[in-house]
Amino acid sequence: MTRFLVATALLLAGTSLAGAQSLEKQIRDFVYAPGFGAADIDALEVSLIDQWYDLTVMTPGGTVGPIEKAMLIADKAIEGIRTRTAIDYGEVITEDGTPVSFIELRHFNLAAAIHAETEAAYGPENTAPLEDFGTGEHMAWRFVFQPVMNNAAVLLEASSRVISVKEAAKSDCTGRPCLDLYAGFDAAEWEEVGGQVPDWPRLYSDHSDEVATPAHAIAELAVFGYWANAESGQYQWTGGEHPEGARGAEPYRFIGIDRHLGQEASIDAIWRETKLNDDELAAITFRRAEIAGSVHLMRAGEPHPGRP
Repeated sequence: MTRFLVATALLLAGTSLAGAQSLEKQIRDFVYAPGFGAADIDALEVSLIDQWYDLTVMTPGGTVGPIEKAMLIADKAIEGIRTRTAIDYGEVITEDGTPVSFIELRHFNLAAAIHAETEAAYGPENTAPLEDFGTGEHMAWRFVFQPVMNNAAVLLEASSRVISVKEAAKSDCTGRPCLDLYAGFDAAEWEEVGGQVPDWPRLYSDHSDEVATPAHAIAELAVFGYWANAESGQYQWTGGEHPEGARGAEPYRFIGIDRHLGQEASIDAIWRETKLNDDELAAITFRRAEIAGSVHLMRAGEPHPGRP
């Protein structure tokens, strides 16, 4: 709780007492929701430090955004690489303009589903043990981040819980059943976008098993949709414009990631932004689909109800 007290002091520096108390309550209610247990913040910080490539700078990982950091923590917590991830992002702006990020991340290990399908197709005698497909439980995480000085996202509080198989079977992941191997992102009318996202020096492991890591896929989508900037040759999270229609910590940004769910090495990720400050569009979704190292960028707009 020491970190929480420090975070509260930082918030009080630019927020009225009543406003800070309200924000403190929102953070507590969010992080310590029923079923969630407090995470060891120091251990999570160490897990992040272990992943930064350049430890010589004053703030290692300082330009990395909160969603990537949440993904790095959750991904390292399980060994499986056949995963489906659903991320909900909300943001509270303090009176001095500081964005406080509220992130719920659900990380599903689909190794058991793929193992069962392989066993049904080829027989138990021709199927490797389940452990070879990837171990780890389904997990839900809640994180609160805020920028401090030269660090785009400092972890304030975190919690986690195990998602039971029964709950996972009934759960929705960005509009799809979480454990359905065949539920992809193809329902939208995608417009393919030419070109590619610019490169930048690696801040953490950006590729694994022939394709991008989930965190790097998120970073490229952030640059693609202008929530991060890499035009200078360096990566910098900016967060983008806060929606006028967003209230409190209510989520308005939704990210879905499928990794290695088919026969080829692949990662398919979408970033859906809702409550846009836009007269024409109610939401817009960006997609990064990669199969065996070949990357395709797409987008799909959603007009306001009743408009063509």
